[in-house]
Amino acid sequence: MMQTRKFRNAVRRGFTLVEILVATAIMVIMVGIVIQITAEVLNVWNRSSGKLSANAQARIALELMTQDMETAVLRNNGQQWLRVEGPVTVTGPDNYASQTVAVKLFSPALDREEGPGDICAIAYRLEFKESYDGGPNVYALYRAIETPEETFDDLMGSPSDDPSPQERLDGTKLDGNDFWEANSILDTENFLAANIVDFRVIVYTEDPSDPSKVIPVNVNESTLAVEGNYFFGGDDATSSRPPVYVDIILTVLSDEGVQQLENVGRSGVAGTAEDVIREHGEIFTRRVNFLARPL
Repeated sequence: MMQTRKFRNAVRRGFTLVEILVATAIMVIMVGIVIQITAEVLNVWNRSSGKLSANAQARIALELMTQDMETAVLRNNGQQWLRVEGPVTVTGPDNYASQTVAVKLFSPALDREEGPGDICAIAYRLEFKESYDGGPNVYALYRAIETPEETFDDLMGSPSDDPSPQERLDGTKLDGNDFWEANSILDTENFLAANIVDFRVIVYTEDPSDPSKVIPVNVNESTLAVEGNYFFGGDDATSSRPPVYVDIILTVLSDEGVQQLENVGRSGVAGTAEDVIREHGEIFTRRVNFLARPL
């Protein structure tokens, strides 16, 4: 009987206050560790997914530019058929926000609209602008493509035209068509790739002193003649040497890098734009040969 009473008392005895406090403390520590690990995993995931997304867009842009330039139409008829516009050399964080560069050409684009003809006017442009109406400003590359019919009627022209409507691809409104104008190229529907902070196209042409060699024309350098632009065709003989190939260089930032770049120069923020791009940027390079030769 005595043994039964002792057994019941032992069964009824619960945890002491000290035991409860120790168990609670251990549980709080474990939950904190789990939360910290989860937060780190989510941060890594967000950084990785943002970088992968930006890289995927950059690769798509490279593929489109490769297709367009490989099949570019070049003719020796006194009109411009290819134009690469470059800004002054980027040297500081303030210049990144205003950097622009454009490529304009004619090519039988694979993604053209169905209809008569196949040659399309195509324009690329890099700009720092709002991603949508009222949205935040982003670094982005835009690609505009005109229909073959509009290209033939308004933009290609002919050698007999006076003045030729396709003499310059510098943004002049031609025959009522504003396709080459910057605002037209930068329409929201022409958005191609985001987080691209640098877009360089280096054109290689035959060396006039030795046709067996090619020389680079880096249109992104402000020291070049012809106002830092390269164009094939037109009235300027110094830019009429046909392109042999081009190097396309895209520098793309992760989403985290873009956020840090926007804070450069603010009080309490260390580092420069170059530091941010070096840490969070990835450079894509593609050499593209012009398959067609001017006729």
